[in-house]
Amino acid sequence: MEVENLLRQGSVLWRGGALYPDSGSGIATGFPSLDRHLAGRGWPRQAVIEILSSRPGGAMLLLMPALATLSREAKQIVLIAPPYIPYAPGFSLHGVDLTRLLLVKGRDEKECLWVLEQVLGAGCGAAVYWPQRLSRIALRRLQLAAERGGGSGFLLRRPELIPESTSAALRLRVAAAGDTADILKRRGGWPVEGIRLDGS
Repeated sequence: MEVENLLRQGSVLWRGGALYPDSGSGIATGFPSLDRHLAGRGWPRQAVIEILSSRPGGAMLLLMPALATLSREAKQIVLIAPPYIPYAPGFSLHGVDLTRLLLVKGRDEKECLWVLEQVLGAGCGAAVYWPQRLSRIALRRLQLAAERGGGSGFLLRRPELIPESTSAALRLRVAAAGDTADILKRRGGWPVEGIRLDGS
């Protein structure tokens, strides 16, 4: 059959998903059921990731395993203008090395976005920010900074912003209960709904 002959000639045919091979180069999320659906088997590096949740704390819990991993790799983790005062014992309980955690306060959103772009471009392991508004130009600049620095930029946003288009490499919605997640956009694949975060 003609298709089988083409498949045997790897240099002749391009397959969807080949652009983002499953290289295992991602940062493990700590949730195997989620990792299975992500290119690189984890949060993408050199990328901007949007997590939409009505509970800011729930989104942070989703990030804790990856932040702990990055801190063990001696990578800097930057929290930019979080809506609540970070609870240091909670980070420590989840395995995050507090000496790798940096808290930055900005006067306004413009300044916070500038800080986020700078720390991503400088090579931090991860930067987390809670933006209210985000233009396409700002998001593109953040993506370029993440590619330049090699880290991951996590934008924790409200679910009502889902209709907005995005150039983020990954967009995820976490259920209010925090037990399931929907992948709205990802590299190398289609959206996926109802991923259970309890491992089942």
